[in-house]
Amino acid sequence: MREIKMPAFMKDAGNTKAHSMWREMAIFILLYVISIFVEAMAMVPGLLVYIASRPDAASWFERAGSSDVTGGLWNGSVDMDKYSALLQAQPEWLLIYTLFAEILLIALYVGYCRLIEKRSFSSMGFTRGHILVRYIKGLLWAVVLFGGAYLFCIGTGAVHFGGVSADMIPGYIVLYFVGYMIQGMAEEVICRGYLLVSLSRNHSVWYSVVISSGVFMAMHMSNDHMTLLAFINIFLCGLLFGLIFVERGNIWMVAALHSGWNFLQNNIFGIPVSGMAQGNSVFLTSFTEGRSLISGGAFGVEGGIAVTAVLAVGIYITYRRMEKKGMLVEPEQLENPGQMFTGEAPRQERTEKAPESADEQKEEVEYTSMPLNLDTLNRIETQKREAGILTKSSGEQITYPRSTVFNADYFREKDEE
Repeated sequence: MREIKMPAFMKDAGNTKAHSMWREMAIFILLYVISIFVEAMAMVPGLLVYIASRPDAASWFERAGSSDVTGGLWNGSVDMDKYSALLQAQPEWLLIYTLFAEILLIALYVGYCRLIEKRSFSSMGFTRGHILVRYIKGLLWAVVLFGGAYLFCIGTGAVHFGGVSADMIPGYIVLYFVGYMIQGMAEEVICRGYLLVSLSRNHSVWYSVVISSGVFMAMHMSNDHMTLLAFINIFLCGLLFGLIFVERGNIWMVAALHSGWNFLQNNIFGIPVSGMAQGNSVFLTSFTEGRSLISGGAFGVEGGIAVTAVLAVGIYITYRRMEKKGMLVEPEQLENPGQMFTGEAPRQERTEKAPESADEQKEEVEYTSMPLNLDTLNRIETQKREAGILTKSSGEQITYPRSTVFNADYFREKDEE
């Protein structure tokens, strides 16, 4: 398989200290554990408000000497079975609150890259220029890819379109959209902006894309209704996101694609996102019994072959785009894993190198004004003749005294006159 040249936006990361793969993964696991703790702490205020607002709140706790709900939560006297059942019935606003809380994860990983790794924002994909255009392109990609999978399911009878939902609440739809923009960006910062780029400092781009895709898959292991095909699809999803991230040279488009996919699935067409709870939606979708291999069933479309097909097409299209840009080369053509690529099509090397400084320019001028004697010119003609450049000879030998020289400045002065 051909290797991928490293894109220019990862240049700054290559100038920072690299770690071995095992150390890089150890750092990632530590950060991930911290992020789980941070997310759990962020959820506490919302959960307290939710539980305390219920008329039967006291019955969910064993008092253990505490006369209020908050005390029962903090002193560990919660009946966890009842608590889990309570979370399954959480209201819409709490689901949205969960999505918004992931902004803390963005801050955590960006903060680590900036303060500890000393990486720039651009090395994480936060490049400047045309941000809105790139984001819109990402949302359009989401429409095309998810729309293709949904139409595949409709065409095979695996799902049925149920029309507009009577329970739709426009305000919730808007809040879900913003929430998924945050949630999608958080996962892209973690797996692409941070991990993929960090791995590429000491490994090939392909290797970094594959490993980060595997981590992305592992992050969804605990989701409900997980299947083997769902695992494969999530890995392919990570592969597609990683390739787009590298090919496009920024995080904006892939974050929009990720967020747009989740929003379309959950809040436009009413399908669970990777086994997670379904929220308020514009349309209704029902699943056909016995067709979960195509539709994904309770896990959502990511668990079916309809998504496998569209992801394969997306990966192929992205791969071909990289090929046309000259980003794919044979492994032996890479001098090292950190070889840079500017994003431009490869150009032929120029025969003359332009001077890079005033000193070099001065040296070049001095060289051209040096006298050339006859021996040097004869030697040049001999070399040309041996190389086949000069095929004809006049047959006339011209001789000059050894002291004869040809000075380029003499002819230049004559031309100026």
